[in-house]
Amino acid sequence: MSEGMDAVTIPKWGIEMTHGTIVAWHKVAGDAVKAGEEIVDIETDKIVNSFEARSSGTLVRVLAEVGEELPVGQLIGVIAAEAVTDAAIEAFIVAQTSGAVSEPTAESPAATTDASSAGEGSAGSARIAPALRRKLETAGIDPARVTGTGPRGRIVKADVDLAIERGVADVPSAAAAAVASSGQPLSSQQVTVARKLTHAQSTVPLYHVSMEANVGNAVATLPGDASINDLIIAAVQQALRSHPELNQTFDGEQLTPVENQPVGVAVATEANIVLAPVVQARADVGLESLASHSRELITRARSGQMTASDQVPAAITVSNLGMHSVTAFTAMVTPPQIMVLSAGTVRRMPAFNEADEVVAQSMITLTLGSDHRVVNGAQAAAFLKAVVAELESP
Repeated sequence: MSEGMDAVTIPKWGIEMTHGTIVAWHKVAGDAVKAGEEIVDIETDKIVNSFEARSSGTLVRVLAEVGEELPVGQLIGVIAAEAVTDAAIEAFIVAQTSGAVSEPTAESPAATTDASSAGEGSAGSARIAPALRRKLETAGIDPARVTGTGPRGRIVKADVDLAIERGVADVPSAAAAAVASSGQPLSSQQVTVARKLTHAQSTVPLYHVSMEANVGNAVATLPGDASINDLIIAAVQQALRSHPELNQTFDGEQLTPVENQPVGVAVATEANIVLAPVVQARADVGLESLASHSRELITRARSGQMTASDQVPAAITVSNLGMHSVTAFTAMVTPPQIMVLSAGTVRRMPAFNEADEVVAQSMITLTLGSDHRVVNGAQAAAFLKAVVAELESP
């Protein structure tokens, strides 16, 4: 709070969050707000959370439009505790954004050009959210030809929608066909996930080791509504207890120990996005309690109701495609995690017992992917062996 005003900024919900997308404003400029009242919904790559006002007063400025993707810390609104002048508000905004790249103001030559030149040239340098820019480019429209109607010439979602509606009809038939064949643009969540996975693929020296586990006895003694996935999560938790040196996250420069033994679980949503909420039930709570917690977590993820509290740091995620009859696969590590465990389907296989007799066993293939900057091959093998031992002797 400064000079009776409070900055509303993109918050940082979780260690991996770098950007947020404005989903909806619950208030407009001029509305009264109370401390703790939800004023704006912001989407990250995995969740939509409501930002609560830190102070009471009046929302005197809204500086971001619905659909804009902005970095953490970006100023998106101003709350004033008492009546303040426009000059004071502008000075506060300038002070809050002084570290950002300067852009044309209402008094600058770039902002005072006539309408025709603004429509053709100056809009290229006007403020536009990356998500909206991508939407225009996907539609084959140069953002420089779109006139922004938002504050200080900002191109807002309504401008983009109107440009696409008019532009597609005006382009030559061949270009129109190309636009039509480009399909639906990715959602902001999909764009963020794609960016993160591309970065991980190009920066993480990932390798995999695999082992088979006989889970017949474990599956036969599953309590209540517990599943094979719960068994795997519990086995990973026990392995983390016996290998605490691997229960860490890595940001590219520094290792950070993880408290307890949380384990991420990959969940596919109906929107074709894979989320990874984190099972936080302690390793000693028992399988039934862990299974109940896991079900609630997965249900929230699939229904789009994940919260920031479901995204605590974890060293590893379990990705299980066994329900799709996949025998084995290799999932990707998502930094700052350092490992991912891929689980295939349970298969009835012939094997020799201790008496050299051929018997049927329930086998599952587990593949551990690791960040070689942190986990060497011997460590990965020892960790996976510990997981297999837990599954074979539940």
